[in-house]
Amino acid sequence: MAEVSEPLKRVAILVIASTRSPLYRHYIETFWTRLIRRTNAEFAHVGVFLLFEHDADIDGLEPLANNIIQDPTSDVDRVCPPEHQTLIVPGILLKTIYALELLQNRYDVFFRTNLSSMLKLSAFDRFVQGHDLRYSSAFVWVDALRQQLEHIGQIGPGRSVESLEELKGYEGNSFASGSGYFLNQAEAKLLIDQKDRIRFDLVDDVSIGLMFPSCDVLPGFAHIARREQSMAERHADILENRAVHVRLQHLELDQAVALWNALGDHELWN
Repeated sequence: MAEVSEPLKRVAILVIASTRSPLYRHYIETFWTRLIRRTNAEFAHVGVFLLFEHDADIDGLEPLANNIIQDPTSDVDRVCPPEHQTLIVPGILLKTIYALELLQNRYDVFFRTNLSSMLKLSAFDRFVQGHDLRYSSAFVWVDALRQQLEHIGQIGPGRSVESLEELKGYEGNSFASGSGYFLNQAEAKLLIDQKDRIRFDLVDDVSIGLMFPSCDVLPGFAHIARREQSMAERHADILENRAVHVRLQHLELDQAVALWNALGDHELWN
């Protein structure tokens, strides 16, 4: 009798997106466009979605329309007092939760990342299919969430959190970097069901960490390509590293363009 294989896990890659700079446009028009075309054509169980604010300028991105999620919400004052709003708070978290609400029943695993990341698609998919994933990342502040809030000056009078006593009802004290973390379907549904408890006045990755009792560390899953490296070093490290998530950390536009010109057609993205 033939062995019945397990169905493939359905995977959603959620990318915090913006067109506010030429660098962001570059990432969208090169790597992410290529990845979307490839998943749409050959990886039916993988969906890539670019998450934009309601008022984002997405002119020219019409070919990607089916892979764009644009949060229609403009009433940010409802979830975050104006004095605590920044360019990223609460926008990134609002986009993330909105996408999870739309997709919660369509996917088994969610990977939230950003434009300045690259994924080695086949290796990424093998990793997901071979692991029982929950809230996890290569970059985790383990048991340091409250300490980090104090470090960045978010605790105290007039701050987002007046006192750590405010956080007593949250069991989480570890959090994953917003550059790349996993959630399973049950965890996505938990965030949606408990949306009223989410702290939209805090940085998104910290807010997510508050909602879960722990965050798993994924050793070797990601590699950081750094701005201070030479082009040759950056290129060689990416090719030789077995990590499936490549984080392009603070690259300038010319560095990003040169890297794509060197790597764009390489088989590692297949």
